Amino acid sequence: MTAHPRVLPDPAWAIGKHALMNLAVRLRNGRTEIDPSSWRIPYQWQGTHYQDNDDQPFLLLINSGGGFVEGDTAHLHATLDPGSRALITTTAASKFYKCPSGETSAEHITIAVGAGALLEYCPDEAIPFAGSRVLRRTRIDIAEDSRLFATDMISAGRIHYGRSGEAFDFHALDSEFVVNLDGVPLIIDRQMATQPDEVAALARMWDGACHQATVIIWGDLPEGIEDRIEQTLDGLGGVKAGASRQGRLLSCRILAAETWMCHEAIHEVWKHVRPALAGKPARLIRKC
Repeated sequence: MTAHPRVLPDPAWAIGKHALMNLAVRLRNGRTEIDPSSWRIPYQWQGTHYQDNDDQPFLLLINSGGGFVEGDTAHLHATLDPGSRALITTTAASKFYKCPSGETSAEHITIAVGAGALLEYCPDEAIPFAGSRVLRRTRIDIAEDSRLFATDMISAGRIHYGRSGEAFDFHALDSEFVVNLDGVPLIIDRQMATQPDEVAALARMWDGACHQATVIIWGDLPEGIEDRIEQTLDGLGGVKAGASRQGRLLSCRILAAETWMCHEAIHEVWKHVRPALAGKPARLIRKC
């Protein structure tokens, strides 16, 4: 695992346009605790809770701005100490609003997971609105004996907005989701469409779906679990999905017609793998 230094704000950053959150996930007093070493609005710190009544904190990342206006940038940096475990999610979808002046809105997530630590990273979907220009970078660094359940979900826009919706009406989407094992890329998943013909090609690649998710799992998993996951996902209406496995790595790709269908499919994958990763069943995450 590559340790990440705390990121300091640039004095040139405009207040309210550059969100920053530095998190240290530490073992303390027999349980994991999350310390916000620093943060900057519109990210806000409102503590954690222990939803499972054990030693794993649940963190809901709050963007008080309600989304990304043109030119907004957000940085989340977190480091999990060896042996710690945490679940990080968001309070709502990441909404990227239109960029009429041609600037880009950006979201950067960087998380380092220590030896023997467990990270469950389950943010809500990113929604590029009509006319938006979106840059997304998610990087998770793990060690050989880390455990990971990480999701990345993208919607094609406000699908049911107005009479015809806004599917694939964004101007540019440049999204990269990377998992590194001891500094070496394990998974690189890119969704890149920065020209009109590329946006049209992305829509064709999604094959009529309006929501897409990637799920990455790393850990000791039961034999044949990838087949059981595929069977479960095949039984869900409005979903096309596949799962593959190589050693401790299991990856799933999900395409869905509706937001709730994609969320349901992700949860079904979590139900299959969480007992092996975390020693407890999956459950709905309280967000209020």
